[in-house]
Amino acid sequence: MATAQRLVVAGATGKQGGALISALLSKQSQPFEIYALTRKKTSRAAQALAGKPNVHVIEGDFKDPDAIFKQVDRPWGFFSVTMPINAKKEEQEGKAMTKAAIQAGVKHIVFTATERGGPTKSDTESTNVPHFISKYNIEQDIIDKAAQSEQGTTWTFLRPVAFMENLSNDFLGRGFVAMWRLNGSDRKLQLIGTKDIGKVAAEAFLNSETEEYRNKAISLAGDEISPNEAAQIFKEVTGEDIPWTYGFVGSMLRFVLYQHLGIMFNWFASHGFGADVKALRQRYPFLQDFRTWVAEESAWKKA
Repeated sequence: MATAQRLVVAGATGKQGGALISALLSKQSQPFEIYALTRKKTSRAAQALAGKPNVHVIEGDFKDPDAIFKQVDRPWGFFSVTMPINAKKEEQEGKAMTKAAIQAGVKHIVFTATERGGPTKSDTESTNVPHFISKYNIEQDIIDKAAQSEQGTTWTFLRPVAFMENLSNDFLGRGFVAMWRLNGSDRKLQLIGTKDIGKVAAEAFLNSETEEYRNKAISLAGDEISPNEAAQIFKEVTGEDIPWTYGFVGSMLRFVLYQHLGIMFNWFASHGFGADVKALRQRYPFLQDFRTWVAEESAWKKA
């Protein structure tokens, strides 16, 4: 019997890492022993993962990446996802994790970056959005380090657009809709569900040696709609008005959190994402549109 390949999954108790693990475990068979990285092994979410087949929970912090990979003997793959709260810190930690992974012998890295205006522009332009820049720089670092690796490390970059999960049943969710509306009620925005990012990440690991995924970047979007269209769909599915707050609150959020949100929403208006939604939905039929996400995945999903 072939030895299972060891896969380290960052953000295992978060949306994207958790979605990847769920996607792999949903397969009738998959070749990985999954090492689920979490900051706290005793958390309820971590303990739930520990009870799943072929999943081992490991504890670690991006501040000490070498200690993380010392817990895994001969890791084959690494799912890298970074937190965009502080762009400078994100870039430093992302690059450090790449270095530690490749030094540990990892042969394939899947990194979740961000879409930056279409496949061509995303390859060459970092934009002026701080956490888009940090992810672009991490991509470039992975390319450089993989090319120099002794084991011939390969990579796949997933570049999602705005998350449907930004529409949450809380103040930030209402603020997101308000900020979106400020760009124009008919101004379309591309969206993706995080569950689908995990599914594509699973395909990238399972098919890492194919031309489709080996050293390739994939823009990801499941829908492209305007605030007006989103409001209509939300009403049809839930019977409720889409939650949002006053425009001046959205303006204040964009001003106060300018580095995190203001620059990004300005970029949405002036440039915008450039994924080919139609082609993506043909290639990945499971990609959710906004209507499906509201009905099946959102906080307002049907019982």
